[in-house]
Amino acid sequence: MKDLNKKRHIVKALLFPILVLVLILFVFLNVKHIPLDFNEKDDIVLRYFVKFIMTIIFPLALIHLFYKNKGDFGIYFPKFSEAFKLSIRAYAIGGPAGITFLLIGMLGWGFADWPGSLTLTIVYLLVFYFVPKVTSKLPTRATITTANNQINGFVIFGMLTLVIAYFTYAYIPVVSKILYYIFIVGLGEELLFRGYMQSSFNSYFGKSFHIGNVKFGWGLFLAAILFGAMHALVVVPPLWPWALFTFAIGLTLGFIREKDGSILSAVLLHALFDLPLVFFTP
Repeated sequence: MKDLNKKRHIVKALLFPILVLVLILFVFLNVKHIPLDFNEKDDIVLRYFVKFIMTIIFPLALIHLFYKNKGDFGIYFPKFSEAFKLSIRAYAIGGPAGITFLLIGMLGWGFADWPGSLTLTIVYLLVFYFVPKVTSKLPTRATITTANNQINGFVIFGMLTLVIAYFTYAYIPVVSKILYYIFIVGLGEELLFRGYMQSSFNSYFGKSFHIGNVKFGWGLFLAAILFGAMHALVVVPPLWPWALFTFAIGLTLGFIREKDGSILSAVLLHALFDLPLVFFTP
């Protein structure tokens, strides 16, 4: 019986999250092949909708269906002001690192080639090194166990993003893009990787490491690896250089999630990292 429970725990905590990511990647890669004659706006809204379902609704459903201690997954939020302070303090280091994208462009490189990716990786590993130092005096919460429904507000804003994009993208796309990177990309990727996956891996590996008073385990590194892999595999052919520096960014996001005790600070930090993309992506 003990061996059976151990095998079930391996499947539930370790293998199933990886299978979930495989399913999500399959959906992302095939949604563009849906035989519908969409205009540009409808195509964008469809992409937003699929991302919303697969990275927000799907992980939340898994957490609610299969786990009793939902606070372990970071979906109970602390006071917004406390999470905001943590994310801003981390962004004081991680934000300026974004200048590296401009610098590698001046050198004729990009984030999708190896010289550019290696440069970005070194920079964001330095961010991972310094963020614990600049955030050390802020409160550390191992886990937030008091249930609250604040994440539902974020989910509602994600739904509103879809509606706003449908009616306004053709005229003022910048509004939809800003909301998209906050309430769908930021929330969705952090809920999936730092909420569901990192927490699930933590339940298997435990937290045997620490930086200061922030405990973490192999789950942080594995979630960051999968975070990088998704960015590489979501396009055809895969952009493996892209995986390297996004893995490094994932380390910082994983640390912030562990320090905050929820995914809220990681969501805010992720959104801040991504907001420049509003002006540089279609």
